[in-house]
Amino acid sequence: MSTNSGRKLAPDLARGFMLLLIALAHANQYLVHLEETALNRVIIFLRQIVVDGRAFPVFFLLFGYGMVQLLRRLEEKGQEWPAIRKLLLRRGWWLLLFGFVHTITLYDITIGLYGLATLAFFWFLRLSDKTLIWIAGITLFLATVLGAEITRGEYDWDHAASTTDAAGDGIGNFLLTRAFYFVPYTLILLHQVIPAMALGIWAARKKLLDDPERHRALLLRTASIGLTLSVLGGMPLALMSSLYWHDPSAAARSLASALHTLTGYAGGIGWAALIGYITGRPSTVRGKLTVAVAALGQRSLTFFILQSIVFFIVFADGLGGVGEIGNQLGSDIVAWLTWIASLIMAWFMQRANVSGPAEQLLRRLAYRK
Repeated sequence: MSTNSGRKLAPDLARGFMLLLIALAHANQYLVHLEETALNRVIIFLRQIVVDGRAFPVFFLLFGYGMVQLLRRLEEKGQEWPAIRKLLLRRGWWLLLFGFVHTITLYDITIGLYGLATLAFFWFLRLSDKTLIWIAGITLFLATVLGAEITRGEYDWDHAASTTDAAGDGIGNFLLTRAFYFVPYTLILLHQVIPAMALGIWAARKKLLDDPERHRALLLRTASIGLTLSVLGGMPLALMSSLYWHDPSAAARSLASALHTLTGYAGGIGWAALIGYITGRPSTVRGKLTVAVAALGQRSLTFFILQSIVFFIVFADGLGGVGEIGNQLGSDIVAWLTWIASLIMAWFMQRANVSGPAEQLLRRLAYRK
């Protein structure tokens, strides 16, 4: 099932919907104060079992999936591996630069992870299916072990911090600090990309999202198992973060963090499979909402950057200032409104046949003669 432009619908639909979960995961990080209210506790509990650590594996899986689609298109045009490798490396370096600029200005390293993963692991495209599965399994174990100490989406009620603090020592030192932040954290978090990326390459070879009608039974089983594991495995850390589980031991917190990381990948795979299953249903209606979400997914890089810009303006001290006075519900409302506005913009861009500016720039830079 393809979009009007010949693109496959399911991957774009998944990217567009996941931008909502990414917005919900990121917006609350701009809050300065984290008050211990019943509402905040409920929202944090639900966010940790559904969103935190569950959205980013989908994008990394689709990242690997998209690399195979790109490889397939270039091979169909007669390109051979040496030329394709050069294109992938150029694309990787430019993504790394995009990520660096995004980090020092808007304090998010995600785009840089895509660039570094492209540079470091483009050769995954040449590996056998069996080798990819082994790599995914081994690196998933590594991510789980490290997840005992490095977990996304943890909540510190005593020391909530803002990512929009002013540069007290001058803008030069401020940007330099963020530049130094970019280098180690991009390297440290790179391991989180590998399991989902390898599985994405494997899934693209099987065309699981290209032809979801043929794989509906597999997609439904995968979605059911993955999302169930995600919810159950996320509960221990969610209970701790929302303060329903008081004073856990250090060992219990480490085990909960590791389990949260492991089942986060299951949740990411489950989300992708669920969207693929819905797309593959014969009764799926190509309504305006489906077209808009897919259009948003086609322009995911542009609208991911737009999210960061909107959050900075809304939450930053001296600008919107919501970070100083907002609560968890308020940050979620901002996330939803940003996603809905992005959806409307993407729909009009699709109707006007206008590409996302970030995607267009990346193509021009990567495909230069």
